[in-house]
Order: sequence, then C-alpha cells, then structure tokens
Amino acid sequence: MKNFITTILYFLLPFLLMTSMLVFIDPYNIIKQEKNEKLLKLKKQISYKKNYALYKLQEYYFNPTEIIILGDSRANHLSRHSFDSISGEKVTNLAYGDGTIQEIVETFWIINKMHKLKKVYIGINFNLYNALNVRNNVKAANKLRNSIPSYLFSRYVIESSFLIIKSLITSKNINIEKPPYSREEFWIHQLEISGPNFYKNYKYPSKYYNDLKNISAYCSSNNIKLIFFIPPTHFDLQKKIKEFHLEKENEQFKKDLISFNMPIFDFNFENLMTINKENFGDPFHFRGEYKNIIIEVISNDKEARTHNNVYKSLGNW
Repeated sequence: MKNFITTILYFLLPFLLMTSMLVFIDPYNIIKQEKNEKLLKLKKQISYKKNYALYKLQEYYFNPTEIIILGDSRANHLSRHSFDSISGEKVTNLAYGDGTIQEIVETFWIINKMHKLKKVYIGINFNLYNALNVRNNVKAANKLRNSIPSYLFSRYVIESSFLIIKSLITSKNINIEKPPYSREEFWIHQLEISGPNFYKNYKYPSKYYNDLKNISAYCSSNNIKLIFFIPPTHFDLQKKIKEFHLEKENEQFKKDLISFNMPIFDFNFENLMTINKENFGDPFHFRGEYKNIIIEVISNDKEARTHNNVYKSLGNW
C-alpha cells in the first residue's frame, strides 16, 4: 500500500508543481491582484497580448470606472492617460485588438453588470459592420474568469506563464505582436491583403444593428451618455470601399448609427489628416496628434468646431 501511495505521489508531483507555478504566475490576475511591478510589466507585455479580453475584463473588475471605451484596435489607441489629461475624464479602455461588434456588445453587457456606467464611447468602422465578420472571444474569456480550474489549465494561462518564466530566467524581452515586415512592407500588406479581406464579401448585419440599437435604448433609459465615433483610416484604405463597390452599404452603416439618435462623430473621410501617412502607423491605425484631436472632439460637451476639417458630426449633440 505504501509503495502504491508513493507511486501515485510521484505521478502527481509534476502536475502539482505545474499547478503551483500557474497559480503563482496567475498571468491574468484572476486569483489575486498583482502587486509585483516586474511581474505586472511582463503580464502586460505577454498575457495581455495573448488574450486582450481576459486581461482587460479582470483589470476593470479590480479598478472600475463610470466611463468606458469600446471598439477594436483603433479605439484602443485612445489611452486613459490621454483622456485624463485632455478631458479630465477617468476612463477604462475596453477596446480589443482585432475586435468585433459581437465583442463590443458582449463587453458592454458584462461591464454593465459589474459597475454603474455614466458614459460609453463606441468606436466602430464600416469594415466591422458586416454579418460575415463573426467572432466573440469575450464570452469565452468571461467564462474563464468565473471558473478557476478552466482558467488555470487554459492554453492562454499555460502559454503566458511559460513565456513569463522564460523572460524572468533569460532577462530577454518577448515581443508577441511585432510584424515580420518593415513599415512600408506592412503598409502594402494591409492595403493589398487585410483591407480586401474585409470587403470582398459583405452581408448586411441586421443582428448587429439590433444589438447596437438595444444598447442605445438601454443607455437612453438609464441615463448613460452614449457616443459613437468612426475612427480615421488612411485615405488609401478608404478608397477600398469604392473599389469593392460598397459605397451604398457604407452610407447605410452611417444612417443606421444616426437612427440611434446619439452623438456620432465621423473622422473617416478624405481630409488633410487622412491623406498624410505621417499621421498613421499603418493604413488602419492613426497615431500622434490625431489621437488628441479625437479625444478633444468626442469628449467635448459642445461641438469642437475648431476641428471641423478632420471630423463630421453625424448625430445629435
């Protein structure tokens, strides 16, 4: 009997050691809020990029705010620090890289249950407004938050933990998302591959329209200020809409947003800012001064008319 127990313990030892390691690293801070600055930095470099939603939802759980930002990587460019310095608003950015409308909607309802909201910014571009653009990693991420066993043995936790340990041991920086291209090569790739992938097949998203309409109605009924904005893309990318003969669909997208009777700001049209490559890291993503202009415009209680050359006010204000 003693030999049997010893054998079982030897068999379980690797499993117990691995479990202990996963609990200690806790890459998404589900078990405890991270206080160690070095580990926190590594988690933001590694865990966050492995699963944006899981990291951000838990971060919000520990530090909720009344104002949130939803959207994809373009909305994610609007940092909480910039909002604080420009508008004085304490915001949490819950936009995700490669995010979808399904994830925007899912996140809104999850956060609404966590904390009382006062204002919601939603950044949304036409390329997301497609019934064929289907993905929702947020629902799965939220399930992991609520199940420690599922969380600990998920691939995100295991992969992130081993990469964090590797970085601790080797003292090497681990870059998860660096594209294997030069800036110019990546620019061409985005225009010739990524852009067309969004537009070569299109189906009107009646479900997404209803989902966003429900959020708008809820905000209106619960005294939550809802503001939509259409982030800028470089004019080279804007021209893809015409190239794929989707002008009418793009106009319908804007009309649908207007029908919600909420403030809407459109930055995505030809102007001095969107034709200048220096204002963009790639055709999809603005940078630099553009970020500050967007924050100044959408957070202003009155129309920021000084920036009429870079945005159009489509909805009520």
